Amino acid sequence: MAADLDLNKRLWTFRKDGLMAIGTWIRMDDRFRPCMVLIPADREYDDRLTPCVVTMDRAWIWSEEVGDPAQAAHAAFQFANTLGLSTDRRTVIRLAMFIADHLGDLLSIPPYTSDDQQTVAEVTMRDPTSGRTIEAEVRE
Repeated sequence: MAADLDLNKRLWTFRKDGLMAIGTWIRMDDRFRPCMVLIPADREYDDRLTPCVVTMDRAWIWSEEVGDPAQAAHAAFQFANTLGLSTDRRTVIRLAMFIADHLGDLLSIPPYTSDDQQTVAEVTMRDPTSGRTIEAEVRE
């Protein structure tokens, strides 16, 4: 499965203790899905960096209420390793807590709307009985 990220299209960015979380969308199977991207704060423009991604469908494992602490710890360990961070217990816990702290931000990301789409028509519909008017755009 191919996935694409464009970190220039972001809704929010949070930094703490050398980590950066970015709220954006990931394209998977030709669909854009909200996600949280994690990178070291000092390597934002490093083309060789492999970012770590928390998708909405996997966000539940990080939840303190309904999550799976074993899966979260395992994923946090893998993320720390991928990001070139220390994999000691303190760093792994710090990373897991950073993700958990921003779950609400992840869940608030709206569906993706493309700026690349062009409006090809504008439609105005009027209900003759109520007089109600509805306007819509048809996009490419």
